[in-house]
Order: sequence, then structure tokens, then C-alpha cells
Amino acid sequence: MNKAAETAKIPCAVCRDLMPLVQDGVASPESEALVQAHMAVCPACRALWQGTDDPAMPEPPAPDDGKILQKLRRRYSTHLLLLAFAGIAAGIALGYTGRSNWVILFLPCVWAVLTCRDTGMGKPLLLFTLGLAVLDAIIKQTAFLESFSLSNFLWNLASGCILYAVLGGMGWLIGWLLHYAKESTHENKE
Repeated sequence: MNKAAETAKIPCAVCRDLMPLVQDGVASPESEALVQAHMAVCPACRALWQGTDDPAMPEPPAPDDGKILQKLRRRYSTHLLLLAFAGIAAGIALGYTGRSNWVILFLPCVWAVLTCRDTGMGKPLLLFTLGLAVLDAIIKQTAFLESFSLSNFLWNLASGCILYAVLGGMGWLIGWLLHYAKESTHENKE
């Protein structure tokens, strides 16, 4: 393969990016040679250079804003759920220190912060918190393995789910009110 054919193998998009630089005379000699070699073998870019659009050259598809926003929202929600896991797990872990039940403080605070940031986090947080209540009940039963009974496990599970849901609901309400106040203040300033 000769050198001219090899240099002409740049993509049309690269050639289109370099064309204005070559036309203004600010491109490097190497870039100018690449553009000239590409236009020698590509009629669509040659037509674009001459100012006549070639209908055979398709326009690149526009990015789908919905998909981009959905991907960003998923990433944002994942980060918020990881923050929730860290806060709630820290509350549960500190609850086993014997000093006090830190989950009573951590759970509403974490819910309030996350709900204030994004009011749509209620359902994922509820499911996540109920999952932690199940994990907490399992931990309580495995810590006291000699006294395991199904009734104790079910009691710990039910009481944990109710307690965590109530505490999370209080945090959700606080976060929603803070979000509402923040939005109201922002609208009044405009």
C-alpha cells in the first residue's frame, strides 16, 4: 500500500474537523497533507470543501438526550444509595456498641439528606432500609445463636422493619420539607 493511500485513511469526521484549520491557513503541514490526501479519494469531503453539500454523506446521528439523562440519573441514584448504605450501616454498627442506638439518629438524617437532594429517592430508600432491617434481624439471631427461635427472629424482623420504616419516614418528611423550602426560596428569588 502506498503512502498516499495510507494517509487518506483518516475518518471523514477527522477530515471535517481539520478543514476549517486548513482553510484558515493555521493547520500544520502534516494536517494539511492529511486533508488533501483524504479529499483526493473521498467525494463527500471534497464536495464539502468546495461548498456544495453532498447528500450522499449522512449526518451523524444526534445524541439521544433521554438516554443520556437516564444514564446520569441512574449513576446519581447509585451514588445516593451508596451514601445511604454507608450512613445506615454505620448507624446499625454503632447500635451494637452498647452505648446507644445510633440508628435512631443516623437513619432519619440519611433519609433527610438524600430526600432533600432528590425527592424521587423515597421508594429505593424504603426498599433498601427494609433490606437492612432484615439483615439486622439476621445479625441479632446469629449473635445469640444458642437462643435461636423462629418467634424471636420474626419478632426482631417485624419490629426492625416497623422501626426502620417509621424512622425513615420521618427522615423522608424532613427531607421533603427542606427540599420544598429550598425550591420555594429559589422561586421567590427569581
